Amino acid sequence: MKHVFHPTDLGPGSSQALMHALRLATTTHSRLTIMHVDSSGESEWAEIPGVRSTLAKWGLLKDPNDKEEFRTLGLGVRKIMADAGRPVKVCLDYLDEHPADLVVLSTHQTDARMTWLSGKVAEPLARGAGEPSLLLPHDRPGFVDPATGVVTIERVLVPVATTPDPTLALAAARRILDLLDQRDVIFTLLHVGSGATEPLMVPDPREGWSFERRTRAGDPVDVIVRTAAEINADLVVMATKGHDGFLDVFRGSTTERVLRQVRCPLLAVPA
Repeated sequence: MKHVFHPTDLGPGSSQALMHALRLATTTHSRLTIMHVDSSGESEWAEIPGVRSTLAKWGLLKDPNDKEEFRTLGLGVRKIMADAGRPVKVCLDYLDEHPADLVVLSTHQTDARMTWLSGKVAEPLARGAGEPSLLLPHDRPGFVDPATGVVTIERVLVPVATTPDPTLALAAARRILDLLDQRDVIFTLLHVGSGATEPLMVPDPREGWSFERRTRAGDPVDVIVRTAAEINADLVVMATKGHDGFLDVFRGSTTERVLRQVRCPLLAVPA
């Protein structure tokens, strides 16, 4: 992972998404781009949370003002405040020139999707690149403690079906957990259907990780959301299909409908 892109509206709950983006970028020594597109022209730089002060709070910096110490972390941070009436175009133009490995953003679980990406704004933005996206419900804590930076992921739910290819979602889940050094994790591989339709998956073993399989009948969205709540999932990872952009993966799809109800972060992986 070399580049994490975090678009933000600086609204309620947005700081939690930033904590996740910063934790991932710090762990992987990546570049972190924090972009706020402000159509009102009234936002100030001070409204974007301080990265170095957060890292100092996490114990990763002794002195937030020591630039040399900050460089030793191998973390590059760019804050962009774009004054524009077309936030979609600004984000897409930036991603065209600076491809990202992961997009991290906060979501409001309504039909409006995000406060600053509401209505038809989501559709053109969706036609961007095909980055995996980590989405965090704006009113939930997620798996990064904002006070300490400590990551806790113990239960991961991976819905599996014949299509899209579930191995992509599982591989992405394993990669994220590897990067975040999560050693004791239970993966729940959930198939909505019957045993006859369940894809054959044989996950590679790893010390401290275990895999359980569940097969249930019913509406896929209801079953996924209910199972995530039952196992108290810290993360849901889903492969998506038929779309190109980092928001288009949710438009009218099973993933979108799960996203509107699930109460933990969701990692969407374009297939």
